[in-house]
Amino acid sequence: MNLVAYDVRGQYRKQIADAVPSGATLNWIEAPECLTSLAPWRQAQILVIAATSWPDKTIDYLIEVFSPRHVVLMDMTPECHWYGTAHQVNLHLCEGERLAETLSSLIAMEAVLTSGRLALLSARNDFDSALLAISLAWQMIASHQQEVLILDLGQPSSDIANYLNQPAGIDFISLQEKKACISKSWLLDQGVALHPQIHVIGMPDNEQFDAVTKEALLAVMEQLEAAYDSIIINLAGIPPCPLVFFLAKYCQQHWLLSDQKNVSLANTRRLAESLFHAGVRPGGVNVVLAPFLPQVLPGKAMIASQLALPIRGELPCAHQLTTDINAGTLLPPTGQFKDFLQQVEKLLSLKPEKPHWLMKFGWRYSAGSET
Repeated sequence: MNLVAYDVRGQYRKQIADAVPSGATLNWIEAPECLTSLAPWRQAQILVIAATSWPDKTIDYLIEVFSPRHVVLMDMTPECHWYGTAHQVNLHLCEGERLAETLSSLIAMEAVLTSGRLALLSARNDFDSALLAISLAWQMIASHQQEVLILDLGQPSSDIANYLNQPAGIDFISLQEKKACISKSWLLDQGVALHPQIHVIGMPDNEQFDAVTKEALLAVMEQLEAAYDSIIINLAGIPPCPLVFFLAKYCQQHWLLSDQKNVSLANTRRLAESLFHAGVRPGGVNVVLAPFLPQVLPGKAMIASQLALPIRGELPCAHQLTTDINAGTLLPPTGQFKDFLQQVEKLLSLKPEKPHWLMKFGWRYSAGSET
């Protein structure tokens, strides 16, 4: 993660530097009037400002130019004047002693919660995002015992219905026309339940997103959010566009799928930068290396250094599941698909893998302790 900071008097530089989470880089703004020419400014995900006066036109300018990316403002004015001003989107006010906590909340990678929205994105179709979406939904159901909605919008086609060997229900384009009808019971009548507790809405064949208007999309997403606590949006294969960023803003987590090819990693980096500039939480943008081959270079550590993005984890090749997909027998999971789901669960929970020597002796293990 890359941060930039502004402290006109320089008296809070050490406090800011000490609050930066481990692994993040910090650069200082010396001349606010020359920002557009500075690479650290363009590449930064978070701006930290130490405000000692109010009003301050320079600070107003910095916030406006950096927006909608996240800004953390330490209000060090005697009367805490900045707390009384109108807040822009993604402006976080904090006191000096809470700066480290605030930065950590913006940067930290988080487990998938009981209710939430997750986007799968990729600049290239290097991995089977439909298979991953099904796997995520299955594991979320196992953990939370509630329906999961998958918006299967990835390109070049919506594949989940075929993978589950079920007829597709109402599609996403038709949903725009029927937005006033949307409810959980109505959607069930439209055939979205392709498997118990896994509800799927895809795109019709040969249909483009040009038919989707912002107003209709806003109404549809509000209705779907009211009907489902957990939503997975498969946007893999769709080039960065207003629709991607609009839907991404509905999600707390954004998983970028990439294999180990240099071209894939470069595209992943550009996609991440586009998401940051759209205002998503930096810690929610995680790379999933899929497929990941340990014997292939670059390795995981090299990729993490190259991308400067959190690596959430990796997934193995899924070619061995082709027989189950073709036969429509993915669910309930058996054999190799169960092994694959274990890897997916690690991505969801972020729980560390148990050391093999502890497992051998049947000892229980939790992060940081052995019992």
